[in-house]
Amino acid sequence: MSFDEFIYRLKSRFASYFNSENKFIRLASRLASLAIFAAVISTIAPTIADELSSSSDIVETSQPAPAIEPTEAAPSESPAPSETPTQEPEAQIDRPEIANSSPSALAEPSDSATVTEVVAQPLENQPRYTLRIPQSVAVDPRAKSYYLAHIYASADSAPYTLACISGAGLSFDIRSKLTAQNSDEGKDLISGDQSGFLLISGSTARVVNLINSQAGLMISSTAGSLPNKVATMRFIALTAPSIDPTFCSAARSSANTAIRPLGLEQSTIKGGGRLK
Repeated sequence: MSFDEFIYRLKSRFASYFNSENKFIRLASRLASLAIFAAVISTIAPTIADELSSSSDIVETSQPAPAIEPTEAAPSESPAPSETPTQEPEAQIDRPEIANSSPSALAEPSDSATVTEVVAQPLENQPRYTLRIPQSVAVDPRAKSYYLAHIYASADSAPYTLACISGAGLSFDIRSKLTAQNSDEGKDLISGDQSGFLLISGSTARVVNLINSQAGLMISSTAGSLPNKVATMRFIALTAPSIDPTFCSAARSSANTAIRPLGLEQSTIKGGGRLK
């Protein structure tokens, strides 16, 4: 048997195994062929690698590149002037400057605000007050106090009013009775409550309301009984509320109230009588 015929039969036998109808034989033959191929590769590959690494033709020696000596640059020749005519410069356009339209910073207000205070003083032209105050009142001869109620005072051109109430041997009480309620600040300026010289200042309506508050102005006697005494009320127009007693002399409107006893007489009448 020749070598070629042996190879042919071997190929035929392997082909029959590869294409066998039996799945087990077909799978076993293919696995065997792969194992043989892997064994051949694992045997040949190291040998080829050793031969390649030991070959002197593959080894390359790196040689340093030759240094390049610097060469002097030849002086460059200046270009010849161009014979082409130069272009005329463009015409300049005058552009107006644009003003900055941003608003200027506002002035900061000063920290301290100046407050103009009105000085309290009597008006140069004192108005005439319309007064409704009784000229006299009748009281019990033994009475020591009396409520003077429902007085009225007004003046159109008086922004503020000072009321001066006085009387010899008398004391005057407003607001809460039997309690001195003086006040030198706020809307109610009061001085001399429960004394013989009472000062009240504020708006005209406020002064009248204070006099008429809580049953009215309480007049009390400081010595003896109340009859035969006189109470005086003066009203002064001011530029601002004030209880300065020196302003009382500028009053042009005033009223006096005389306190008189009731006409009661005590007498004994003797007469005869018949007993039954």
